[in-house]
Amino acid sequence: MSDQNVIILSPRVERRILVVDDEKRMVESLQTLLAACGYTVDTALSGKEAIQKLNAGDYPVVITDLRMDDIDGFEVMRSVGENRHIAFIIITGHASTESAIQAVHHKAFDYLPKPFEFEQLRKTVERAFATVEAQRFREELISMITHDIKIPLSSIIGYASLIFDKTTGHVNPRAKEFVQTIHSNALKILSLIDNFLTSCKIEGGKLRLFIRPVQVNFIVEDLVCVFQADAERKSLSVTTDLAENLPSVLGDENLLFRAISNVVGNAYKFTPVGGSVSIHTRLMSGNESPIEGNSVLIAVSNSGPGIPPEELATIFEKYRRSDAHAGIEGTGLGLYITRYIVELHGGKIEVDSVPNELTTFRIYIPLQARLDAAENEE
Repeated sequence: MSDQNVIILSPRVERRILVVDDEKRMVESLQTLLAACGYTVDTALSGKEAIQKLNAGDYPVVITDLRMDDIDGFEVMRSVGENRHIAFIIITGHASTESAIQAVHHKAFDYLPKPFEFEQLRKTVERAFATVEAQRFREELISMITHDIKIPLSSIIGYASLIFDKTTGHVNPRAKEFVQTIHSNALKILSLIDNFLTSCKIEGGKLRLFIRPVQVNFIVEDLVCVFQADAERKSLSVTTDLAENLPSVLGDENLLFRAISNVVGNAYKFTPVGGSVSIHTRLMSGNESPIEGNSVLIAVSNSGPGIPPEELATIFEKYRRSDAHAGIEGTGLGLYITRYIVELHGGKIEVDSVPNELTTFRIYIPLQARLDAAENEE
């Protein structure tokens, strides 16, 4: 079995740094060197000026001297409180065991005695940004997940209380309908949690592929069963056209299930009552497919409001949701995760949409998984 670590493809936080030091030469030197590395660097020549700038702007990383004429670096750190995710890197020409311990107590990201090599600082800054990005991402995601889970969870609680009359013990004649709704909402919560966990792995660079033969048609058939209750509740017309004798692809079955599930789930979610959903698969030759070599195509189409042309270019970005779908629950992570997983397998995902008519997503997965970055074989 093969596995591989993946490269983080997600957008980063704005790469702004505040350099705080009462030595002007030090400040100017660090500003020049860090700017050459692609960072936006602002400076402060005193602790008070630093606090003013921190109150006015967002600096994910702050490099601060420890001893300054007005207030020290620790006071600058205390001024931002504990609710903001900022990585403080302390630089000091007066290093001591006591100040190092204080730095730990103040939760400083790192502590560098002067003089130091710039390469050491550069690597520290890179690690600091990665840490802040992960912290902010988790906080934003947890906030959204908590909000979006409330709706289906409230529905589950409400319908569960209606299945039977507690006074008489009689089962409600609409119990089957209520159970289907409970099941559908439970799946929504599970999908939110799965997307959350997958996103955390992506952001942490810990998403791994477990390669084995995967039959795409089986995944589609399972998903049609999973979303059957939604189709019945919304009176959707669902058609499938699955290619016979479709060869297996080499990939991670769980991740491919998650990717295809996100697209199919969106089709059911955004199709209005009485609308239609169609799913088909086919084998594509290297000449037909937009990716090199033979591949399997999974195409998912649905009627409905569609996606405005100006939004198609950004629909796979994190947190992006079409304005046409306002009012429908979702974190805006599903398509971001789907694109990531598909590209991780060496595949490609495309979308075209005619507003108020038809939207089609096409996923191309190569028959041979991309294993060039695999670390080991088990």
